[in-house]
Amino acid sequence: MELKKYQQSAIDTLKEYLKELQKVGTKYAFMGITNKPYNPDFFTDIPFVCVKIPTGGGKTMVACHATQEIMKTALANKLDKGIVMWFVPSEAIKTQTLKKFKDKNDPHRRVLDEAFQNGVRIFSNEEALRIRREDVDDNLCIIISSLEAFRKDKKIQTKYKVYQENGSLLSHFENLHNDDNLEKDEEGTVINSLANVVKMSNPLIVIDEGHKTQTQLSIDFIKDLNPCFIIEYTATPRSGSNILVDISASQLKEEQMVKIPIVLESATQWQDSVARGIEKRDELEKEAKKLKSEYIRPIVLLQAQPQSKVNDTITVEELKDYLIKAKISEEEIAIKTSERNDLEGVDLFSKKCKIRYIITVNALAEGWDCSFAYVLVSVANVGAKIAVEQIIGRIIRMPYAKKKANEDLNRCYIFASAKNFNEAATQIIGGLESNGYSRHDLLNASDKEQKYELEVERLVKKDFAIPMMSLDGDKLTFEELIGEDFQLAKQNAEFDFEIHYDNDGRAIIDIQADKWIKGAQQFLKLTYKDKNFSKKELVQWLDKKLRYTLLDQPDKVKFIGNALEYQLKKKSLAELSVNRYVLLNKLGEVIDGVLEAHSKKQFDKALSAKKITVKPFDNYPETIILGQEMPQKFNKNYYGKVDKLNKEELNFVERIDLDTLPNINFWIRNREKVDPFYLIGWKKNKFYPDFIAYTKKGNVIALEWKGGDRVSNEDTEYKVEIGNKWADLSKGKLHFFLVHNGNIEEVLTESKKL
Repeated sequence: MELKKYQQSAIDTLKEYLKELQKVGTKYAFMGITNKPYNPDFFTDIPFVCVKIPTGGGKTMVACHATQEIMKTALANKLDKGIVMWFVPSEAIKTQTLKKFKDKNDPHRRVLDEAFQNGVRIFSNEEALRIRREDVDDNLCIIISSLEAFRKDKKIQTKYKVYQENGSLLSHFENLHNDDNLEKDEEGTVINSLANVVKMSNPLIVIDEGHKTQTQLSIDFIKDLNPCFIIEYTATPRSGSNILVDISASQLKEEQMVKIPIVLESATQWQDSVARGIEKRDELEKEAKKLKSEYIRPIVLLQAQPQSKVNDTITVEELKDYLIKAKISEEEIAIKTSERNDLEGVDLFSKKCKIRYIITVNALAEGWDCSFAYVLVSVANVGAKIAVEQIIGRIIRMPYAKKKANEDLNRCYIFASAKNFNEAATQIIGGLESNGYSRHDLLNASDKEQKYELEVERLVKKDFAIPMMSLDGDKLTFEELIGEDFQLAKQNAEFDFEIHYDNDGRAIIDIQADKWIKGAQQFLKLTYKDKNFSKKELVQWLDKKLRYTLLDQPDKVKFIGNALEYQLKKKSLAELSVNRYVLLNKLGEVIDGVLEAHSKKQFDKALSAKKITVKPFDNYPETIILGQEMPQKFNKNYYGKVDKLNKEELNFVERIDLDTLPNINFWIRNREKVDPFYLIGWKKNKFYPDFIAYTKKGNVIALEWKGGDRVSNEDTEYKVEIGNKWADLSKGKLHFFLVHNGNIEEVLTESKKL
């Protein structure tokens, strides 16, 4: 399953962090990637990072890919074995996650199986009470548990089975080398409990909806499980979370994952809200029937009030009676409450399904997903709090993650009972924020002219496409430079590398000159049996882990075999097998280096032969979606508004925008991996200069801003070199400048001449 751009970006950021983590440790790795301070208060020196993704963004899929990256880098010593504790906030979400992970055909399970070569076992916390030692020794065991099952309260500890003596787990405690950190009974005997099994595994901990763990009780029990790495996923990070990745709601909209903006309409009488909800659903179904390639049956969620002996409430039964009187067929109505579940075993996506109305109180608050849900009707009493915060996320997902031709089908709708729009909006915005969205994502249904605030149009009528590097008339690509005839197996496969584990498979925990290795939380049990290894098995394993779509597999396998033959002259097969992740990383570096060296030769050759030219390809779009709007107004921006800038970038672009550069016609904030213009040379990654300026003489100026700490490094040197080559190909119409605080005036002076 191909990741969305923002999902891949999240994984790329995590990979950068993990790479730095091994070099400089938790604190400085985080600071280097985010330019923000690291908060060690919760878990001291244990790596603890947060990935912020709004509801509907596929955070579980990102978490599956992230688990692979963490295991193969920071936790490579585990050899893809041991325990992952996967905490979810409720039983409903636990049930949903278990269903996904246990289904071999589910995309989430397929990602895990491919990453760990089918060596994955999935347990609920109840099933894990019978987990066998060989399960943990030979597989990656993912235990999915609600937070409540492990939330340790010493006053009522008898309630928690995970901390109790359990004869089924005896084998895990044979031949203990170190029991210092394990829980013991009053007589000092180690308790044969699941919690102690988890502790001995020194687990990776994944926390779904991480903001639910903000109590000291939750933090303490997680710390007591002796984790080696903690990563949380949430739409609303708590104060103090180390936010490594921050995905905006607009990125989800741009990737067609969600139905935003949300259109809100309020009515004083609840009956009017229900009537309008029915009317809107019927309108949407008529439009949905016009779709040729997709089946959509729009669904209304109606949120009733809980029964009360004190106040008059709009109950589930009253809502159903209203629908029946409105001539809605009973087979189109389902009830989902804590007492009744008409959705059990129902496939809402089936064309045979009749359900168009689902009445609930709060049973759909979490752990329920159906992208056909387009309309939410809330029937709170006039003036009362509109209790929709928890189920707004249920109507946000876009069917088939694909934008529809009719804009009405790209939005979702809330009909609320309230005195006025402002009263309703105040409550709805709270619900949006709890799902990672904002007031920008809400529209007033009565304001027909109102547009989605983060969607902005260009102010310049002129279409604009910047000339890009071209090879034989097509866009230059790394793959094209490598070519179809390249043979990796003919390249030098000899290299040296340091190993970090002994050949019995025990990790050596130490501070080494070039690597940072965690030392505070010590591993309690480090022996991992690498069973049934052979040269053939190791080659196959390396082949699956080293993914290069531009290489033929037999060619890659032959190169790996050549590399192993050379290594076996100096190291035993057992050493190589136990150190397979160290070998994998080194082999990846070697292959990247070989490919890059070949690409450079081909680039230089094509350049000399004048086969590389510059040519315009894609125009900047007429509308863009901002991640985060800058409040400033600009005079010469190509678009009506500009995406977020840091303080230094803002100060610089304000200089471009002012009349001190009267020759500038317009400028563009060029966004990485989003906008159509990038520079590429002999390295695999594309380079997106930060700003583009277009002058009245028809000159294009690409400007790359660099903070003081990154002005001179290998990456910057490459960008300058490739930027200058791009400019040289244009015969004076294209220009590239690296800009930093030390040369702003010089760059502005040069730009004024163009």
